[in-house]
Amino acid sequence: MATKGWGKSKVTRESLLPYVASGVIPEFNRERWRVPPADEVEPLPRPGEFVIFSSFLDRGFALPTSEFLQQLLAFYSIKVSDLGPHSVQQISLFVALCECYLGCPPYFPLWVSVFHGRATRASKGSEALIPNGGITFQVKSGESFIDMALPKKAQSQWRRFWFYAKEYTPPGEVCIPQFSPEPSIPRRLNVRSLPREQEEVVKEMRQAIQALKDNGLTAVNVYNCWLGRRLIPLRCRAHPMWEYRGQNDCTRSTATEWDESEYRKALAKITTATFTSFEDGLQPYSEDTPAPQRWQKIADHLPPLAGKEPPEMTEGEEEEVDDEEERTESDSEARDFIRLPRGAKRGAGSSSQGAVEEEATSRPEGEAELSKEGAEPLSKRLRPTLLEGSMRLQRPLKDAIDAGARAGPGVKAIPTVK
Repeated sequence: MATKGWGKSKVTRESLLPYVASGVIPEFNRERWRVPPADEVEPLPRPGEFVIFSSFLDRGFALPTSEFLQQLLAFYSIKVSDLGPHSVQQISLFVALCECYLGCPPYFPLWVSVFHGRATRASKGSEALIPNGGITFQVKSGESFIDMALPKKAQSQWRRFWFYAKEYTPPGEVCIPQFSPEPSIPRRLNVRSLPREQEEVVKEMRQAIQALKDNGLTAVNVYNCWLGRRLIPLRCRAHPMWEYRGQNDCTRSTATEWDESEYRKALAKITTATFTSFEDGLQPYSEDTPAPQRWQKIADHLPPLAGKEPPEMTEGEEEEVDDEEERTESDSEARDFIRLPRGAKRGAGSSSQGAVEEEATSRPEGEAELSKEGAEPLSKRLRPTLLEGSMRLQRPLKDAIDAGARAGPGVKAIPTVK
């Protein structure tokens, strides 16, 4: 009998070819990725494989994955398949904001100060998550951040578009957790405090973000700086986005420029933000517009590994949420990445879009109870190793660049963002 929440995958090799052509995933190789056999109605992975959803590939996920994503999953003791499309997009947008506009690596203390996780449990009173998409990351109540204009819901059938992936992790790095039918038991979904020195850095970064907003930074600027430049936030890259070097940059997924109409379609697929041109709004850092040195080499920016967390990060319960309130929240209060000022109160029944997005699309009846987190991780599922080095497996990225592909005659191409 199939595990509730899965079902026969609708992914085909042909449906993934556009992602191969754009360099998001490598050429077909059963040792890198494969589609499930026609008779599989729940994941039956081979050793080392994990399960991802094709909608992730539109939202900043690619192979090989970044250290930030690897260690974020380990920190929360979850699998990549425990995320939903909007949560992947939230992480990607955070990475892009840090690299393109703050000029720093994605700073995990800033992440936990702004975001928390909501869990959809397998049953009332259970600590285990539903089989997939059980974790939703959203901006904490009362936080003021950038409105990233996420659609209210992801594609309603996104859970049916799953396939297998595998990547080789060199010794000394954290593995993406391989898939296990055992449900994840998340931890520390709502970190409430940080070490004093990190608090000071976070305070300065918040001030910088507010200044960016005051100077005209909008959601579409953040999307343009990664999607428009063919950079993939959650992929391992040879250098950060603030060192972007133009069309032939080796960290681009492809050298092919966007056709304007296709770019608008790709953007509309994941956001309600309106594209006008790359010239509008605040421009990101690049090699031609160098980022300040202030935070480029900031310490302790990655999610800490097990046993190395500051004491302040070892606890963190999720907030209690009334599930009925989440289902009936008003659209006007469901916009993600933007919250009321600190101290302001919402009316009863308000929440945030992030808690609605993945679960509301295909939540099984009677399986949406949100309860407190508090269990230790199952370390055998995570298979962590010691971390050392960050720029790995970069050679395939250069090989993946479609140097010969260019916009054809008569096709209007969007200019490269400098």
